[in-house]
Amino acid sequence: MAKTGIIVIDPGHGGKFETGGSSANNATSASGVLEKNITLRMAFLVREQLALIAAGEGHNLTILLTREKDENLGLAARAHFAKKSKADLFLSIHCNAINAKARGTETLISPAASGNTNHAAEKAFAQLIQKAVFKTIQSHDPKAVDRGVKDQSLGVLRDANLGTKARGCMVELEFIDVKAVDQLLNIGPNSPQVRQDIARAIAEALIVAL
Repeated sequence: MAKTGIIVIDPGHGGKFETGGSSANNATSASGVLEKNITLRMAFLVREQLALIAAGEGHNLTILLTREKDENLGLAARAHFAKKSKADLFLSIHCNAINAKARGTETLISPAASGNTNHAAEKAFAQLIQKAVFKTIQSHDPKAVDRGVKDQSLGVLRDANLGTKARGCMVELEFIDVKAVDQLLNIGPNSPQVRQDIARAIAEALIVAL
């Protein structure tokens, strides 16, 4: 069945300075690749895959990015962009880094206790994204870890900023400070295919979620 909807993809971070609670860059890969560049590249790939699927299956999609270059937007500004665009779905893309050992994919949603009136619907949406990313990474690396869907109070997902129409979640693709993950996603010979596969899986999950 053909789907109709507005999807906003938010590549995390960007630019050179912290803006409105959004740092210019948070995580850095083992080889020095910046999270802000990984998230933008992935957003472009997801948009491309959404367009390809829509053309092949007859979906009527509007696909928007909160940024298309190396610039930073505040957390509220990213959410307001989706609200103003009347988005049905809002996906913020990020990467983790902590101790060069931790692994895993996780997807975050705003807690009901923080006033999230869409908690059940957003949990269902987040579970689709989580499964898509984790299963794809696992298909390329059996050491992948499923960290699940978690509640976390984040400005970019807050109903006061995002509104109540859009269902929103934030996916943390992996811990990029781990050398094996850096090889998998950024610098390894198969990394372009891995990125493409993740983008395709995310795109398919977004369409299912509409």
